[in-house]
Amino acid sequence: LKLIAASTPASDVSTLRAAMVWPLLPLVVEGVFRPTIVATVLACVSCFQAGVNPLWGLSLLFANAALCRVVRSIVGPKTRPAGRCSREDYKRRTAEVEKAGKTPGPLRMFKATTSNTFRPQQIGARLQSQSRLDLSEFVHVIEVNKQELWVDVEACTTFETFTDECLRDGFVPLVVPELRTITVGGAIVGIGVESSSFKHGFFHEGLLEADMLLPSGEVVTIGPEGPYADLFKAVPNSLGSFGYLLRLRMRVQRAKPVVEFQKSWCPSPKELVESLEKACARTDVDYVDAVALGDQGGMLLLGKFVEEAPAGSQIQRYGLWPQFYPSILEEGTEYLRTDDYIWRWDADWFWCTQIFPGLRFWIIRWLCGPHLLRSDIYKAFNDAMIKNVLEPLGLNKEEELVIQDIEIPIGKAERYIHEFLRVCPSYKIGKIKLRRLDGPVAIPIWLCPVKGTGSPLMPMKEGQLYINFGFWDALEGAETKGGMSTGRINRALEDLTASLDGKKTLYSAAYFSEDKFYSEYNGALYKKLKEKYDPNGRVRGWYERLTKV
Repeated sequence: LKLIAASTPASDVSTLRAAMVWPLLPLVVEGVFRPTIVATVLACVSCFQAGVNPLWGLSLLFANAALCRVVRSIVGPKTRPAGRCSREDYKRRTAEVEKAGKTPGPLRMFKATTSNTFRPQQIGARLQSQSRLDLSEFVHVIEVNKQELWVDVEACTTFETFTDECLRDGFVPLVVPELRTITVGGAIVGIGVESSSFKHGFFHEGLLEADMLLPSGEVVTIGPEGPYADLFKAVPNSLGSFGYLLRLRMRVQRAKPVVEFQKSWCPSPKELVESLEKACARTDVDYVDAVALGDQGGMLLLGKFVEEAPAGSQIQRYGLWPQFYPSILEEGTEYLRTDDYIWRWDADWFWCTQIFPGLRFWIIRWLCGPHLLRSDIYKAFNDAMIKNVLEPLGLNKEEELVIQDIEIPIGKAERYIHEFLRVCPSYKIGKIKLRRLDGPVAIPIWLCPVKGTGSPLMPMKEGQLYINFGFWDALEGAETKGGMSTGRINRALEDLTASLDGKKTLYSAAYFSEDKFYSEYNGALYKKLKEKYDPNGRVRGWYERLTKV
């Protein structure tokens, strides 16, 4: 591909790169890439031997991709809402897991959904299901309690399923992380944040109780009071190192069918942060976030529930076409269906489909189809390309993935924007860019206000307002020499975060030493609880989960 690109006129290179997403994306996702390539090569050879232009053999490649499009349109998305199950079904599965959990040996879970963690060294290990505790059936909503406003949901349930079942009854979770296939259990043992977090905090703040498989093989119910209160408080951000969640009881809120979505431009980082803080004090909004465009300023994004769009206004739909993220560059008010608002970022992975350049063009998006324009598909495709192409051929050895969500006290948020742009030269060597109107090209950064948590393994000032800064890009240049093995930019961001009394979430690559990690995240308490609940080390440790294969 590099040789082809080198011999292609500069004006045609972007078109060449655009074409690479299709047909590769459907072929890789459907698991037919290798046989299709073999068949296509044989077809090209046969054409050559028959005196026909060998390029006609490529028609097989495109025909198979088109067939994948048709089949996927008929059968629907690979991951779809799982719906509800009875409490009896849940109890039966729990009894089977408890029995399996008492089998001697290491305890490590397997789930069927695509992982939403971004640690390249763990890609291969995630796909292994052998000799693992199979929790892939714990994917249902059990009960929606309309009077007390809580939902019982199995821990491997995706937020797509959780939200879908809530909306059927006129509710939504308090916080819905932005990607459809993040699991509710993952957002507890990790960290879940979204634009309602200014009001409700992280997702785990809505947890009332949980069933949990302990390393002993025993299933217990943990809550804020009782014999397991210490474990209940420490589960958030523990990365599953104390055991495995099976059922969660989560608070929910009433919802309306439509969200009024307001976009207002703030001409400087200072005004953007100030506007965010003021918006968080309002009682008439349900959702608050923003997107900074480098140091130019940014767009304040507010949402509130309404029953319907006013007369003369239409419901705006995004997804296949048009794309959502370019719309945030223009001020105005729109009306979105509540589910469309919740999943507004999913169809383009925020704006990260820019790493697949073809997805900027409507014809490529149409060829892929709506069932492939999903975050879980992009993640699976990206993991497959890293594992099977980029790493074996050494094509990404100098590339550094900077995929981070970092919590900074709001009083230091403006300074963080300026310091981030100094430490992370994405404007020069990154792939992700946005431009507003006729302004200069800028680096997009997601800003999501959130109340600080009191959970001990995510040490923050409880109740204080923080800004979650989300930044996701692949950088390659002199500053990233050594790529992920050296992690120069990621290390610099970890240092910057500590200097501003911030906290980094742990779903992506981390470069802390073990001592540094434990000093930053209350390791003394963690070790005490780990010894209490897992003295034999059946479940992988916290730091091991974060940094090892």
